[in-house]
Amino acid sequence: MPIKKTAHPGSKPRIAYLIPYLRGFRGWVTFVEGAIHALQKYVEPVLIVSRGDQAAAAEKFPHLERHVLPTVQAEEWSGTTLSMLRWMIPSVWAARALPDLRVRLVHSMEMFPAGWAGDVLARSQRTPHVLTAHGTYSILWSKWPLLNRHYHGILRRAAAIYPISHGTEAKLWDVYHADLGSVTVRTILNGSRSAGQVSPEIARNRRQPEAPVVLSVGMVKPRKGYHVSLAAFARLQKRFPDAVYRVVGRPPDGSYGLLLKEIIRREKMHGVTFLGTVDTARLDKLYRQASMFVLLSQEVDRHFEGFGLVFLEAGAYGLPVVGSRSGGIPDVVIDGDSGILVNPMDADAAGEAMIRLAEDPELALRMGSAGRQRAEHLTWDLYAGEQWEAYARLLGG
Repeated sequence: MPIKKTAHPGSKPRIAYLIPYLRGFRGWVTFVEGAIHALQKYVEPVLIVSRGDQAAAAEKFPHLERHVLPTVQAEEWSGTTLSMLRWMIPSVWAARALPDLRVRLVHSMEMFPAGWAGDVLARSQRTPHVLTAHGTYSILWSKWPLLNRHYHGILRRAAAIYPISHGTEAKLWDVYHADLGSVTVRTILNGSRSAGQVSPEIARNRRQPEAPVVLSVGMVKPRKGYHVSLAAFARLQKRFPDAVYRVVGRPPDGSYGLLLKEIIRREKMHGVTFLGTVDTARLDKLYRQASMFVLLSQEVDRHFEGFGLVFLEAGAYGLPVVGSRSGGIPDVVIDGDSGILVNPMDADAAGEAMIRLAEDPELALRMGSAGRQRAEHLTWDLYAGEQWEAYARLLGG
């Protein structure tokens, strides 16, 4: 496809960004805010947002050009092909009807379903289309035959796909290798603002509490592996009876909530607290009080941890980590350096890792320090520089 020459020499290229979501505390919001603000050093972003995100977009990006579609990423979706088509088709038609945006590239910042509207927009604007693959939503649509057939074409027409971790890239190749033969696939790791928001002295001067304080942060659902981390904590508490476990995230409900309660009852645990969602000040205090961070994310029915920004958040506070070898986590947590990684369902190994950190304060301090260095390295500036390099190669320098 010929590349549009719409910018004057030396000026920043205009790039259209399909924004998946901008409200609440979802990972998409963290990604979009960090990425777009950092990329402005190199490009002139043109934002394509959902109607429901107009206010959030105006607040977060007041000086950027914005255009609106009925929906880019649904807030609630029943999980059926019919419900997906009902709210995506109007957006696809609206994307086709947008005026000439004078952009050189269309970048869908999520594979599914934002990539559908992005594919249509790129063809109508006569520009290449690139996509960021975040994890679950890079392969989720393979569950539905009709959508899956349609997305084969979107993948084949793409100029490039940028997974946010090598774990996400591996999943893409595993599921869609036949469609990626002529597509550039390049992993560009997420960044984080955590190290800039948490003073290095907090990590450097961390002191272990007398009894272990375990912290997890993430929505309480099966994919986050709380059924495994609770079983692991039971082993820690047998060694350290005063140990406590604090969980931050939308509280469990339904059958999963009942399962977690049964694990706590069966193992005769105490000191386990589900705190729900908390504000920034409260979360800061919880990170400071903790002695280790634990999150044993799983792969459940094509849902997996694409990256794990929360691990960098923990690292910024100098917390050693116990995590799982799943999805993109090994890109964030360096096993044996900034934390200890175990197989996702191995509660025994996770419990032993927690005991090891509790019994060896020097090891905990050393891993926490390495976690801080990892958070300082993986910044949004680093992400933007690598993304810009990828754009430049695609656009011919």
